[in-house]
Amino acid sequence: MNIYLDIDGTMIHEDHWDTENQAAAGLAEFIIALRPHNTYWLTTHCRDGNPERPREIMKRFVPPELHADIDRIKPTVWDTMKTQGIDWSRDFIWFDNDISPFEWEKIEQGTEGQQAIEVNLKLNPKQLLEIARDVLS
Repeated sequence: MNIYLDIDGTMIHEDHWDTENQAAAGLAEFIIALRPHNTYWLTTHCRDGNPERPREIMKRFVPPELHADIDRIKPTVWDTMKTQGIDWSRDFIWFDNDISPFEWEKIEQGTEGQQAIEVNLKLNPKQLLEIARDVLS
């Protein structure tokens, strides 16, 4: 299964004065739970296929022993909608905090094994822990 990852608001808090620019609770466990999967960046930080910026960002938020896990996450290329960066021939889960109505429409046209999970760290600060335990295990 392929896993697609957003960063801001999904793994790193944003737009919340008391947690902005902090790692989400359970980020390390989430990264470890990704190990058995083919994992890809699906973030504005990597829309051109260059993984260096997301790697640089994420390595500030995970311990050094997880840097190799960050380095193995592959880039994607997309233009206007993130769904352009998804391999629709494979099952996948896409984790993002801000999925547009057009992107949801595209996801709904996929198969049963193709899904998106909207992450809301404001409402559920421990959502990554739950995902690592209940979805990726």
